[in-house]
Amino acid sequence: MASRYHRMKLSGPVGHGSAAFESASRAVLSLRMHRKAGVKMTMPTDTVRVGDVVRLRFGVGPVAMRGSCDVISVLDEPRRRGFRYRTRPDHPEEGEESFMVDWDADDRVLVTVESFARPNKLLIRLAGPLARVGAWLINRRYLWAVAKIVASETGGARPAGRTGSA
Repeated sequence: MASRYHRMKLSGPVGHGSAAFESASRAVLSLRMHRKAGVKMTMPTDTVRVGDVVRLRFGVGPVAMRGSCDVISVLDEPRRRGFRYRTRPDHPEEGEESFMVDWDADDRVLVTVESFARPNKLLIRLAGPLARVGAWLINRRYLWAVAKIVASETGGARPAGRTGSA
């Protein structure tokens, strides 16, 4: 019997105003967010595009997780930007993940990471709930990374508070 998909959604503030929105958008769409969080990412261009294959590596040496994903959508609206990718067969998990930046009516800039996934490799299946905790931790680290990037580029302090559900 196939395992069911686990859903996760984490969201957090990263700044306020136009400068924070532009900075967060660049961090997400260039995969700088992933790299700052410790995930090695490569892609064919400087900014994700639909159809791109993104390759990733997390960890070191023989225990490093490797995989690739297909970018299936990119959103570029005046107050919302981001992208979604779907894992390929070589990825440790099977599913999709999106990374969105929203500039809300209160001038807050929020980043949301949302995914649904299930184990695709034996090691991830064996890890069970620990694998989900690991995914939650890396998604939290993505939010932290964008907040740090925005603060460094805009001279602003990192916003307090986050929301999320797993």
